[in-house]
Amino acid sequence: MGKMKITFLGTAGGRIAMMIQARGTGGFVIEMDGETIHVDPGPGSLVRAKEHHVNLRKLTGIVISHGHPDHSTDAEVVIESMTNGTREKKGTVIGNKHLMEGNEKHRRILSPFHADLPERIETLKAGESANIGKVKVTAVPTNHGDDDCYGFVFEGSKKIGYAGDGEYYEGQEKHFQGCDVLILNVLRPRGNKWPHHMNSPGAKKLISLTKPKLAILTAFGMYMIRNNPFTEAKWIEEETGIQTIAARDGQIIELGKNDSDGLKKWVK
Repeated sequence: MGKMKITFLGTAGGRIAMMIQARGTGGFVIEMDGETIHVDPGPGSLVRAKEHHVNLRKLTGIVISHGHPDHSTDAEVVIESMTNGTREKKGTVIGNKHLMEGNEKHRRILSPFHADLPERIETLKAGESANIGKVKVTAVPTNHGDDDCYGFVFEGSKKIGYAGDGEYYEGQEKHFQGCDVLILNVLRPRGNKWPHHMNSPGAKKLISLTKPKLAILTAFGMYMIRNNPFTEAKWIEEETGIQTIAARDGQIIELGKNDSDGLKKWVK
């Protein structure tokens, strides 16, 4: 108990970076308190998991922020992995209503067949919570345009915030107070905006107001990748005084029991 591990199966976001696989789009996997949770299994999750030595058959949960392809395309095949090739009724899948129903823009995320495979399906609204074993998962609102999209807070022996897609909005910080780690999808760098998506200045503001022990930037679009996300992370760290890193594909973040050991030694 008390240990937490995050493995990034992909750090690209947006259509172009996804389309050309400038970086992977497999989301990330949280291991905490005996649970293994895959967050936003986008295209290539199975391949990236094999590449980075993550066994998806050990999953106990899957969490999906919204139905856009770069966050959800591999959800069904990851469910098949979690349920041992459909042989075990196992695990919990958490998301919004688009898990089971589509809208005028997007189909439902899960087919009826795949929706029947896990032990539980939980469709949340903002502010609602469900548990994956010993980990409490709470959905929080985002500003991602007309599409239903959530961020999440994962609470166990550690507290992990995931802002999801969307630009900073006033009051967003109240949902992520007290986080050990805050993960932000940062599509674009300084001086470059795209409606309803986070850029570096928005990330800086959210990080400065929440003051996590560690902030992690991911889900980079092409402008961010070309501009060098490591430079953006360094700028945010200098501006906020909060340790901030730009995640790499396959990167592992580990937090131990004793926070006094210092975060930098846990960032591999």
